Amino acid sequence: LYVKAPSFLLFSAWQKNPYPGAANALHFEFSSNVNLPANTLIMVAGLTGSQTPDNSSLPVTFLAADADSNASLASSQAALPAVGSWVQSNGTLVLKTVAETVAGSLLRFSVMLVNPTCCQPARNLTIGANLTCFQSMAASLKSTALDASVVALPSDVLENAPLFVRCPAWRLASIVPSSTYPCTDSNMNLTFQLNVPVLVTDSVVLTLSGLGSISLTPSGNVSVGGGVLGKGYWSLANGTLTAPLNQHSIAAYEMLQANFTLTNPSDFTLYSLRTLLVSVNICSRASAGAITGSIASNVTQVSPVFYMDAPAFSTLTISQSTTWPGANNLITVSLQASQPLFGGDFHCLVAVTLSGFAGHCSFGADGAPVALSGSGAASFLQSSANWSAVSGGLVASVASSLSSMTVFTFNLTNGAVAQPSPFFTLSASGVRFSAAAYSVSKDPSALSDTAGVYGSSMGAMFGGATRDAEILRIQAPAFRTRSVWQDVSWPGASNTIRIMLMANIDLSQGAIIMVSSLDYQDGSSGAPSGTIALGGPDASSFSSAPSAPNSTGTWDDVAKVLTLYVQSGLLAGATYSFSFGLVNPRCGQPASPVCVRARGIAVGCASNVVIPRRAMVASVGNNAPLLVQSPSINFASLVHSTPFASALNQLTLTVQSSVPLNFGLLAPMLTLSGLNGSSTPSTSALAVGAVNGTWSRETGTLVFPISSQTQQGVNYTYIFTLRNSACNQAPPTVSVQLSNLCFQLRAVAPVPFVACNLNGTSPLEVVGAPCGQAGSSVLFTQKVIGQSTPYPGCVNKITLNFTVNVPLPAATSAVVVDFADSVAMDVSLLNDNAVLGDLNSRTFFGSTSVIGLNIADGGFNCTCPGSQNALVFTPAAGDGGSGAAGTYSLVNGVVTSWTITSGGSGYLVPPVVSLSGTVCTRAASLTPLMSYGSASTGYGQWNANTRTLSLRPAVDLVPCTSYTVSITVTNPVALPGGAASVSVLQEAQAVTIAATGVPIPATEMAYSAQWLRSDLVGVSAAQGDHRPMRVQAPRFLVKTIAQTSPFPGADNTLTVTFATNVAVSAGARIAVSNLVGAMGTVATRTDLTLTSGSAFISELSSSSYGTWYDCEKALVMFAQANLNCNGGSYSFSFAVKNPVTPQPCAPVRINVTGITGSAGYGAGLQAQLTDAASTRSAWLPTPSAGVLMDHDMATVLSGVQGA
Repeated sequence: LYVKAPSFLLFSAWQKNPYPGAANALHFEFSSNVNLPANTLIMVAGLTGSQTPDNSSLPVTFLAADADSNASLASSQAALPAVGSWVQSNGTLVLKTVAETVAGSLLRFSVMLVNPTCCQPARNLTIGANLTCFQSMAASLKSTALDASVVALPSDVLENAPLFVRCPAWRLASIVPSSTYPCTDSNMNLTFQLNVPVLVTDSVVLTLSGLGSISLTPSGNVSVGGGVLGKGYWSLANGTLTAPLNQHSIAAYEMLQANFTLTNPSDFTLYSLRTLLVSVNICSRASAGAITGSIASNVTQVSPVFYMDAPAFSTLTISQSTTWPGANNLITVSLQASQPLFGGDFHCLVAVTLSGFAGHCSFGADGAPVALSGSGAASFLQSSANWSAVSGGLVASVASSLSSMTVFTFNLTNGAVAQPSPFFTLSASGVRFSAAAYSVSKDPSALSDTAGVYGSSMGAMFGGATRDAEILRIQAPAFRTRSVWQDVSWPGASNTIRIMLMANIDLSQGAIIMVSSLDYQDGSSGAPSGTIALGGPDASSFSSAPSAPNSTGTWDDVAKVLTLYVQSGLLAGATYSFSFGLVNPRCGQPASPVCVRARGIAVGCASNVVIPRRAMVASVGNNAPLLVQSPSINFASLVHSTPFASALNQLTLTVQSSVPLNFGLLAPMLTLSGLNGSSTPSTSALAVGAVNGTWSRETGTLVFPISSQTQQGVNYTYIFTLRNSACNQAPPTVSVQLSNLCFQLRAVAPVPFVACNLNGTSPLEVVGAPCGQAGSSVLFTQKVIGQSTPYPGCVNKITLNFTVNVPLPAATSAVVVDFADSVAMDVSLLNDNAVLGDLNSRTFFGSTSVIGLNIADGGFNCTCPGSQNALVFTPAAGDGGSGAAGTYSLVNGVVTSWTITSGGSGYLVPPVVSLSGTVCTRAASLTPLMSYGSASTGYGQWNANTRTLSLRPAVDLVPCTSYTVSITVTNPVALPGGAASVSVLQEAQAVTIAATGVPIPATEMAYSAQWLRSDLVGVSAAQGDHRPMRVQAPRFLVKTIAQTSPFPGADNTLTVTFATNVAVSAGARIAVSNLVGAMGTVATRTDLTLTSGSAFISELSSSSYGTWYDCEKALVMFAQANLNCNGGSYSFSFAVKNPVTPQPCAPVRINVTGITGSAGYGAGLQAQLTDAASTRSAWLPTPSAGVLMDHDMATVLSGVQGA
């Protein structure tokens, strides 16, 4: 009978909405361990705090099984009633079962109660039944979800506990002011969020406090935007704003926005960080559980409320348009503030003050308006500022925003005293700035020129420099352009001084300008003191006195100062040019340090302004003022045209001066001194170009005028002619001077003149004269000689070519060629003269007697016997007379008589030695001088004893001219002492050349092969055959013999061919011997026909025959005439019979004997071509006489079998 007590097995309760005052669905489920009969009262207790009033028929609802509970809907509906009885005071809900429940079954029901308006914790619920012994049970909390419309608090797990009511609280409260500018409306943007809903009917009022009393907004109603709060009320004294939440109901956690406008203070320093609170009159509980009537929260200040940026000027610069004194100056101010400082939301009146003005002409009385211009002028009230005489500044009220670049300008007049830029500041009133005053930045740049704008009143400005744009930086009054230059730098010349002035200040009428320091170091006068004329484009702007005519000035020749009065005002920046004339100093001097100054100037607000004395800017070089070039001879040189004695010598003087000659006051005479040694007589009319000079032979001085203007630094040449000394002389030292002030004597540089390989000679230096020492430089620059043939006995042409580097005068000089005493040579002569050949043969004559003609006085007619030779007399060059003609007779080269066949008149050259031993009749009509004739040239005098050839010039030999002549000799065939060697009859000897009259020492000539015949056999320059009188020994060049048949006893024709290098003379014997076995004829001595032997004759005088000596087996013949002397071959044939007995070839020999030399040297000597070993007479054709002949070893006989 153990019986468990009846009880509930499970009782769970939960809710869906924790918001204060919200309709809340409460859900319950339970089960019991016994069946509960119908009409059982089930009581849920502890639902206290609900606002739902008592209700005996509180609706009960049933839900199907869901996520919250799996209780059966059908079971619950079947057992439980549709209404229950609710008692608010004790929070009890009673249900009466309508049917018996089943023990252990889970039943579920729900009711709707209204939550309390204030928050409360969860209630402790119990469930019981009205059955005996039935035990009640406390509710357990079941974790279920709240309604979807409820924003759960994740951190609060009791939110679904029955009648748990959430405490209202601020989830967010922040404020953002829209402006940090002083005096500016700031839109306060309030953002807030509550964790519970608020109904529009809840009469909730929001209060924002802690704003302080610094705003410029007065107390009163303010509009609140955002659509949440109604019109608010601002209390300046309390620093609070209140506004109802009456625009619409709000949901829990709804993000709410509201905004209102307050004006920031004018002083940013009034700001301090304040704690702002926001509150609403909503019931809540304190931490201790006590009921409160409102909730409050600190407001986060995203940006501090009433925090203000200090206004400042982010850009503040000032500049000017001109630094020139007394000028109208345009001042430009550029400023930009960090804040607008003006506008519809700006509630302060701001004025700016620009201070620091000094050194300018006053703006006027205190408060005088100053007009502003420029794009930013309208940013200030009435586009104007006011002058404050007290503060020394301009005050302007701001009339539009200054937050963008604001540029405005105003005009002032600069003072006339130089000053640096003053210190300028800008300050503001009406709002506190970050600084009481701001330093104004000055533009450090240079100023641009005011092109085309002149005058102080127009603000002219030229030649800007760095920092000129700094405000009221004022230059000292000055001539910005003060240029001075001259036209002429020559001493003593009429000069024009030119001046260009430009002032940085207007020069008023009556102002005085003084140009000074126009120095004359030599003390000379520039112009007479007094009025001086001005020239140039602006001369009329000046006068010598206030009432004097224009274009004049006053010159003080003692002080060297020019004074000018300004006739009409000179505008600042305008250039004024004028000039005046002075005569330059007579001596060279550096440029004068010219200065300029001015005084008595009235400009702007200043009077009696002075432009201080300043050095003028002088041109450089020769245009520098009163720079006078020192007159000097920069360069002087002299060159002559010939160094030869008695020659007309053209001298060229080159002179360069530092100044023009014959320019202005300079008209100098040029003096050359030191021209010593000339043979030209003194004269006052020596031609020097187009003028005549005065020549003194005694002093060696030439003076002539400079007749035309010359340029400085340019070489000018002056040419004159003097005759050289007749004897050698060293060059004189020559100097040049110009006869005018300050010219100094200068040595003349001699220019070496090179004539025909002579060392350079200086002016009037004479070399190669027939008197005095010739000097080592006089020489034969070319001296070559050669011969045409070395063959003995042959005619040999010896050619010589020479060039001399000085003149060799006719008649008094000679060229001597020495062939050495020991040489054997037979020269072709006419009397004692060698006949000359080649290009220049007619340039020379031989014996002096050929040209020894002179009539000392008067004319002549002569008739003389004897052989006659033509003679022609020629007039002197340039003479207008006619020549004379006649004949002369020579005996051994000596003129023995001569005859004039036609008379003539005029001077005849040259005078030579007197003719004696002649009978002549004078003819008074003829002139006293007579020359040699052309018939006597073409010779050179030959001295057979000394072996010398003397060539006497018929005309002067010209230096550097090549002369070629030749003589004809016959080479020897034999020498008394015999041959020099087997191959050489005579070796060449050294040949020298010298000159007399103009002495040139003998030097060996050079040997040339150019004249050596190239067709001669066995001749070559390599073996010295080109050297004069080298003669080869006589020898056979060719000596061959051939036959036509080798058969015994047969007729056989023998052919002999020979050639020699010697001139085989007529009558010389040719013998062919040792023809062993030959049978010519039985007779011992008989003629034998020679085929092709016309050059020969037999002993029996038969032409084209030879004499056969049968015993000697020899053939002998004689040359009918001289054989060729060119090494040519001679061939002839003759017939013999062969011996009947076979034999080897015969040792045939050939010789030539009886060769005689020429009629000259070598006459009587004979040469022979024989075997040197022969012991028999060369005249006898013995077997051993002669030289072995060469056999024909090459020809193959035709018609001979087996040949």
